[in-house]
Amino acid sequence: MLAGLLLTVSACLALVPAAPSDSALAKLNATSLDRSAYQLAVDTHANLANVQRLREAVLAVEGARTVENTYTLIDRMTGVLGTAANECGLFSEVHPDQAVKEVARQAEREISALATELSLDADLYAALAAIPLDGLDEATRYAIEKDLRDYRRSGVDQSEEVRAKVSELNKQLTLIGQEFSRNISDDVRELHFSGDDVLTGLPDSYIAGHPANDDGTITINTTYPDYVPFMTYAVREDLRRAMHAEYANRAYPQNLEVLDRLIATRHELATLLGYPNWAAYVTEDKMIGSAEAAQTFLDKIAVAGRAAAERDLGMLLAAKRAVHPEATTIEEWEKSYWNNKVLETVYAFDARDALPYFAYERVREGLFDLCTQLFGVSFEQVEGLELWHEDVSAWDMSDENGLVGRFYLDMHPRPESGKYGHAACFPYREGLADVQYPQATLVCNFPNPAADGLGLMEFGQVNTFFHEFGHLIHHLFAGTGRWSRNAGISNEWDFVEAPSQILEEWLVDPRVLQSFALHHETNEPIPTAMVDKIRASSEFGKGSGTAQQLFYAALSLNCYDQDPDALDTTALVKEMQAKYSPHPYVDGTHFQCNFGHLNGYSAIYYTYKWSEVIAKDMFSRFEVEGVLNPDTARDFRAKVLGPGGSKPAAQLVEEFLGRPSSFEAFQRWLEGEGTDA
Repeated sequence: MLAGLLLTVSACLALVPAAPSDSALAKLNATSLDRSAYQLAVDTHANLANVQRLREAVLAVEGARTVENTYTLIDRMTGVLGTAANECGLFSEVHPDQAVKEVARQAEREISALATELSLDADLYAALAAIPLDGLDEATRYAIEKDLRDYRRSGVDQSEEVRAKVSELNKQLTLIGQEFSRNISDDVRELHFSGDDVLTGLPDSYIAGHPANDDGTITINTTYPDYVPFMTYAVREDLRRAMHAEYANRAYPQNLEVLDRLIATRHELATLLGYPNWAAYVTEDKMIGSAEAAQTFLDKIAVAGRAAAERDLGMLLAAKRAVHPEATTIEEWEKSYWNNKVLETVYAFDARDALPYFAYERVREGLFDLCTQLFGVSFEQVEGLELWHEDVSAWDMSDENGLVGRFYLDMHPRPESGKYGHAACFPYREGLADVQYPQATLVCNFPNPAADGLGLMEFGQVNTFFHEFGHLIHHLFAGTGRWSRNAGISNEWDFVEAPSQILEEWLVDPRVLQSFALHHETNEPIPTAMVDKIRASSEFGKGSGTAQQLFYAALSLNCYDQDPDALDTTALVKEMQAKYSPHPYVDGTHFQCNFGHLNGYSAIYYTYKWSEVIAKDMFSRFEVEGVLNPDTARDFRAKVLGPGGSKPAAQLVEEFLGRPSSFEAFQRWLEGEGTDA
């Protein structure tokens, strides 16, 4: 029996990558990340077949269940399934070949169906539950406990009839979610404006990138690089209003009905599993613990930020009243414009003046240099790989012990192919000690230097780059544990934004900015006076911005905490916007149809503010010990980033701070008090 058992384990472990070595690294370097539709289908089906063989091996084990003979196989099964899901999830969003995207979407449905099947497998659950937990190391025990909890939450201990219904509902949710997201990514709208003043107020680089069409019109589309600068600088109010109407109605009307189905199906699944609604279900395993606690948290933030929001709105109205004395509101379609006017008049900061200092490649190198200084890592571009688009690049991150992981940068828009239109870090491979290196892809939509040799970025885009790169290094640093269940970013979704938000704090340090923000013509560093203006102006809008984020979070939560039969999502948008946002609802718009987080985050968009509270608290240690103190940064890597999901998030924070997390640092920031490092 022992010999047969060892053969089974050995055969199944052969299905996953070998331990990292020189030969494994050579194989990694030779890997092509591009896929034809056929090859993606073949690879996905091979992964799913491996999952099934691992499952059979678990069930074939005889005798007492142990970590070695059972959980090793279960966790590898999870890892292989995750590999398939990560690859298809990435290609469905970014691959320029529509045939590949469609195969990826079909594969996502198959992967989701198998994941549901496994989560409802009573025999697998029984095998896992039979492993004694006494005497296990902390990370292993925590991984198994999370798996057991998730099996129960999936309905594995329900009747056969209930499990069958759960399986069917999960299949429906995959299809509905794909439809919702696809409608958003595919609906890139264009407006063709006439007049000599269409681009008045826009930066020179923007004007150069928008030459007149044959009929004399100027085309502006709803992708970020087009839309955001236009709404910030374009002088003509009528054009900004028209542009906002198109932007806010992306995926309308089709997603109105799709969203209703998404909410109703999630509600049906939650109630089938014994929960009052989806919000109660999805918050249960997060740091916050319940939908009621999430609502209480939002209301606490609203009270804490009310004075700051009123102050910001007053400054915006003062700027507007200088032109329109009768003004009483700041509309959605003009908030960016008047925000910029406040920066110009009150803070003497014109964001267009900073553009020449933020060429894309220099920003990227500055970010790399910062991570080298803080975390002791180096970056090297990997040449010769077959990637899915010529704009994509591959990079290895190493430290004194060798390769940490690999990442891919897909940073520029491709609206013609329906590329993912926002900014996000997509895991590609989970890192596992002695098994495989972590890999991830950063997907953004920043100006492309291929167009003008520069790719000049708005400061807000630079901030986004730093934020999303925080997710990426978190994933890579957390790829050294033994178990897939603990690999990568923390499993508690309402913590995942906190480490990445900390990178935003470093961006506004003058030493960081002046190290890479060099004028593209003179090579002179950004002037200290301009850095001071950026720092001062970055404080403006935190009250109104927090209020706007509360609107998004409340909409997210309230879509899912009530009976969907009585829910009108457009009416809910109006209600939540009136309650939380400083900007009134714009008649005829349907923001909910293109609010992609209603699919991915569902009810838990509150996580951004929850994470921000934690981030401000963790950064308070840097404020005391030195913002760029490498010892503190290495401790942050060791205690927060490196452990990944191997411990509860609250424990990670407490171990770094030496105390439980507090609301005080966030309150000080919101009220305008700070500590200079």
